[in-house]
Amino acid sequence: MPLFVYKAKQGPHHTEEGVVDAFSRAEAADVLSARGLVPIYIKEREGCGTEKPRRWARRVKRRDVVIFTYQLASLIRSGVPILRALSTIREQTEHPRFKRLVGEIEGHIRDGEMLSDALQRQGPYFPELYVSMVRSGESGGVLDTVLTRLAEAMDKEEETRRSVQSAMAYPLLTLSMGLLTVFILLTFFLPRVLSLFDEYESLPLPTRILVGTSDFCEANWYWLVFGLLLVGAIFRRMATHERGRLYVDGLKLKLPLIGKFLLLTDIARFSRTLALLLQSGLSIDRVLILGAQTASNHVLREEIDDVRLQTVSQGVPFSEGLKKASNFPVFMANMCAVGEEGGRLDEALDEVAGFYERQIERQCQLAISLLEPILILVVGALVGFIVAAMLLPIFELGTRL
Repeated sequence: MPLFVYKAKQGPHHTEEGVVDAFSRAEAADVLSARGLVPIYIKEREGCGTEKPRRWARRVKRRDVVIFTYQLASLIRSGVPILRALSTIREQTEHPRFKRLVGEIEGHIRDGEMLSDALQRQGPYFPELYVSMVRSGESGGVLDTVLTRLAEAMDKEEETRRSVQSAMAYPLLTLSMGLLTVFILLTFFLPRVLSLFDEYESLPLPTRILVGTSDFCEANWYWLVFGLLLVGAIFRRMATHERGRLYVDGLKLKLPLIGKFLLLTDIARFSRTLALLLQSGLSIDRVLILGAQTASNHVLREEIDDVRLQTVSQGVPFSEGLKKASNFPVFMANMCAVGEEGGRLDEALDEVAGFYERQIERQCQLAISLLEPILILVVGALVGFIVAAMLLPIFELGTRL
C-alpha cells in the first residue's frame, strides 16, 4: 500500500506532520478527517506508490477477475454503493496483488472517475471488451445486470478453455515423454548394447534398422537437439510479427483434427462475446471490432474484420458476409440470418455458442477416451520394436546352434 506524507492542522494552533497508509490521496484525506485533522497538503512518498510487487508473489489470474465481477454484481444488485462495495471486496480479498488493484480502482473512483475509467487504467487485467461492457451498463443504469452477464460469460469461456487444455494436455505429455524416452534409449544406451552384435556377419532387417538409427542418433544427437530448438525459436519469432503470426495460425487451422478443434473453440468464444455485447446495447459495428479481439487465431481475426468491412460498414446484413467466409460454418451463417430476420440476433448467437460449446465438450471427451490408448499403443509399439530387434539375433543364433 502507498505511503503519503501529510501536514495537517488540529485546531487553530496545533500543526501535525506524519505518514499515513492509503490507496489514494482521497482515502488519505478521509483517514486524516476521521482523526479530526484538516489536511494542509498530502504528498505520496517517493518509491512507495511505484513499488513493484515481489516476483514470487502470486500473479492475478483470470479466475480472480471472474470472482471480483460476481461479487461486485451481487453487492450493487443489493443496493450497496460502489465505493462501499469495492471496499468490502478489498477487505475480504486475500490475494496481495489483487487487493492492491481493487484499492487503486477504489481510489480513482474517490477522485471522481467512473468505474469503467478506473478499470481501464488497470491495463491487461480488464481488457477493452470488459471496459466497454461496464461503460454500457453505466450509461444504461443496468450495471449489475451487465456485470452478471459478463461474469457468466467469462465463467463459460474458462470452462471451455479448461476442457480444451485437459483434452490436449495428457496426449501431448504422453507423446512427448514417449519420444524423449525412445530418443535417449537410441542415443545413449543402445549403442553400448548393440556393440555386442558387431561380430555377427548378417543381422535381421529390424536389427539393422535399429543399429543404423542408433548410430545416427549417437553421432548427430546435438545437431538434432539444436535443429529442434532452432525450429521452435523460428516459429516463436514468426509469431511476434504480423505476417509470421498469420502463417503460423494458418498452419494451426490446417492440422488434422486439432485444426477444427481450435477453430470451433474460437467460434464458440466469438459467438458468446457477440451475444453478450449485443445484449448490452452496443452497435453491431463496435460489437464486431471488440468480438474479433477474443479470437486467439489471427487468421480468424482478419476474416472477421473483412466480414465487418464488406457487410456492416456498407449496410449489408452480417449473415451475408458469414456465408462467404471460408472459416465460418454454414450453420452459424444460417442461424445469424434467422436471427436478423426476427430481430433477435443476440439470441441466435447465444444458441450458436451453446451448440459449439457442447460439441467441443463431446469432442474433448472423445479425444481423451481415444487418444490415450492410441498413444500408449504407439509408444508401446516403438519400445516393442526395439526389444524385438535386439532379441532377433539371439533367437537366430539359438536356432543355428
